[in-house]
Amino acid sequence: MSAPAQTDNSPLSGTMTAYRFVPGKTEPVRDTLPIPTPDADEVLVKVLAAGVCHSDVHLFMLSPIKPFHPHTYTLGHEGAGTVVCLGEKVAADPTLSQRFALGTYVAINPVNACQSPKCDSCSRGLENACYTFPKVGLNMDGSWADYVKVRPNAIVPVPGNDPQSPRLLPGVVAAATDAVLTPWHAIMKTGGIKPEDTLLIVGCGGLGLNAIQIAKRVLGVRTVIASDIREDSLALARESGADHAAAPTALRALFKEQKVRPDVVLDLVGKQETLDLAIALLRIGGKIVWVGLGDGTVTFRPLALGQKQISIQPSFGGDNASLEECLAAIAEGKLTPSVEERPMSDCAAVLHGLEKGEIRARVALIP
Repeated sequence: MSAPAQTDNSPLSGTMTAYRFVPGKTEPVRDTLPIPTPDADEVLVKVLAAGVCHSDVHLFMLSPIKPFHPHTYTLGHEGAGTVVCLGEKVAADPTLSQRFALGTYVAINPVNACQSPKCDSCSRGLENACYTFPKVGLNMDGSWADYVKVRPNAIVPVPGNDPQSPRLLPGVVAAATDAVLTPWHAIMKTGGIKPEDTLLIVGCGGLGLNAIQIAKRVLGVRTVIASDIREDSLALARESGADHAAAPTALRALFKEQKVRPDVVLDLVGKQETLDLAIALLRIGGKIVWVGLGDGTVTFRPLALGQKQISIQPSFGGDNASLEECLAAIAEGKLTPSVEERPMSDCAAVLHGLEKGEIRARVALIP
């Protein structure tokens, strides 16, 4: 079943509510703005759900992603919605106007890659590291609003494509654009992780629990070990499919008992102590796949890496192909992201809850 057809491609009039990053403020600012009119090469999406993650918390702190926000803009880098207006060039392009016809249910990829064959990043399979255009919801208007305008390169159709009777709920789709996409890309592409590997996942928040499912249920990794300082998160890690789950202080004993050493550490925390832990525990020739942004700066001893021939591979977001793949895996029932829905007006409270470590599931804001 497809979404109800829309035939009127006229720009929308009126105003909308948006929650904005304003330099100097410590939480989102509610504002009333005109509904955007898409530029010729953009589409307008009616937001059905928008995710929240720790990156949003960092935006209001001195953090590693501070360069993303020198100005005022609407927050929300995880979004799902329906296409309600096409820019002139998009409407005139037969391929784009069919792929993103009015009413199409879409996921918004915050990476917003240019996808040009002349791009140094996109032409080498590194769309997730393309900075030709701003990142949606990180330094341009995002999905914490009733509507958001984006380039077609920043959206992909959702499997099933019926927001009225969806196979994938909007909250799940929104969360998938980061909480599933980021670990998917890190595991399936950046990390080069193999089914025969022993994988240690450090950090069992939203990304970590999804990473466990991706590794076990999709890639079929032989041994997945999860680590977190919170006992309730370790319990959730076991429920998500981890073969073993232990606090960082208990990992050495666990590895000795199981007679294993990790081939790869997926660090979803990104702090000095997690880097030190990974270097100490990895087997010779092991790899650290670095995703977390917990500390703005970390240090390491080159000799320690050299003696064990350890490599560090950072990973950021994911490309559209990865987003389509992880949405398909969710639609097929291979992945079941845990998502809690709340009104968009709760965005500040959600950020404070994340900062205090009180929120385990991913939260999707509903306009």
